[in-house]
Amino acid sequence: MSGTRTRNIILATSAIILLAPHLPAQTDAFVQRTGTKLTLSGAPFRYSGPNIEWLGLEGYGPHDPMGPRLPSHFEIDDAFDTAAEMGAKVVRAQTMGDTVGCPLCIEPTEGNINEAAFASSDYAVATAHKHGMKLIIPLVGDCATCAGGGIGQYLAWHRKPNPQDFFTDPALIAAYEKHIDAVLNHLNPITGLRYKDDPTIMAWENCNMCGLIALIGHPTPESLAQISTWSETIGAHIKQTDPHHLYLDTTGLFRYYAKIIDNPSTDLVTFEFYPHWDALLGPGAPATTAATFSHDAATVTSHGKAFIVNEFGWDPTDWKTPADLEQVLHTLATDPNISGDGFWALQAHLDNFGFQPIPADSTNPIFAEHGESGQWWALYYPGVKTLVNTADDMAARAQQLRAHAYAMSGTAVPKHAIPPRPVITSTVIVGLIAWRGSAGAVRYSVERNDAGSKEWKSICDRCATDADDPWVDPHGTFGGIQYRVIAWNADGIPSEPSDPR
Repeated sequence: MSGTRTRNIILATSAIILLAPHLPAQTDAFVQRTGTKLTLSGAPFRYSGPNIEWLGLEGYGPHDPMGPRLPSHFEIDDAFDTAAEMGAKVVRAQTMGDTVGCPLCIEPTEGNINEAAFASSDYAVATAHKHGMKLIIPLVGDCATCAGGGIGQYLAWHRKPNPQDFFTDPALIAAYEKHIDAVLNHLNPITGLRYKDDPTIMAWENCNMCGLIALIGHPTPESLAQISTWSETIGAHIKQTDPHHLYLDTTGLFRYYAKIIDNPSTDLVTFEFYPHWDALLGPGAPATTAATFSHDAATVTSHGKAFIVNEFGWDPTDWKTPADLEQVLHTLATDPNISGDGFWALQAHLDNFGFQPIPADSTNPIFAEHGESGQWWALYYPGVKTLVNTADDMAARAQQLRAHAYAMSGTAVPKHAIPPRPVITSTVIVGLIAWRGSAGAVRYSVERNDAGSKEWKSICDRCATDADDPWVDPHGTFGGIQYRVIAWNADGIPSEPSDPR
């Protein structure tokens, strides 16, 4: 056995030994709220982690010309492996609970539940449990093919033109509650638990900034009070069905109608923080700065509830320099009124080679920078070049987010995880080699074995990244050649070689 392989086994075994006493206790206990703080198994619980919107259904929230599709098990595994490498304790995943109006959705047509649509979410719940992570699951949110988002689909089903009707019409409220019941009562065949009984789930979320419906229009005290009443109606309904999980209010209304924080069913309150989108909040709204996080946290905790940051931007359209981002991360980590946070948004490797395509992609550089596009917000670990981001800047910011996640959980930043073995997915004559990427890998080496040789020769010594996959052997020949690929982490530690092909 080689020295490298022996060292890798020792490092991996040591990590398992260190984590083993803690993972079961964390994953088998419900996160609870004690006043303005969160606890897990009686201990204080603070976290950071990614939003991974697509775990239940890809191409549903952000626009995707390919349309909705179920993610593969590998994509889900790779996303959680990457989140673990980045120190995540909680993952927020919109499409694990909110999908409506498409054949692969949880609710394809009004009132009809598609149990098969839970397959990816079931696997994601089991995978989160394996990693000792918790989940936040929204119940209505974005929808690229729905006019007006997920709420717009409910309005269309009921032929209601006024968005405010979603919060006031008894039939619409009942329709949404039926959807909620289907999610909470779903039996996961992998875990053997209904979602409402699974401690892997941390919180149910009522909507995705749906208070903007009133705020972008012409809000009145009456319309704001109606949304507040709706939020309590939904929260009380959830807790009647499921007394175990926390209830998260993401209406975003508390800045304008503080009474909503006092709703009895509410445990957590949040806002979404993007200087990129400040203009949407109106000309009178103050600019989003690092101080904004603490101001909102102080408001919520003064009402006796816990405050979390459900979404924040990490990129240069939100925080121009890494120093600006670091100021935000320092504020999040040092403010005791902030219980947790999640950056938007993490992508994964594809099954065959390379990364998932950029969500809500655009080839127009102006729109890519200023519009709604993953060109600025999609994070690929350890970093890729987009129309907005350089690969080096994305890589540096990813490491900032990683260090921050460990700071939030109060643990030292560990060495980087050893990447999984790559899998060569195809070799084409004359040396075109494609491989399935490895979570946490920053570089790849390629080795070649010529016919009749007993040795593997390095022909690419850490010369390739995921952006170079497929890679071309400049000296490829017809037949008699095998290749293998090795992944390297940021500490310069290699994976085991892939199987030859």
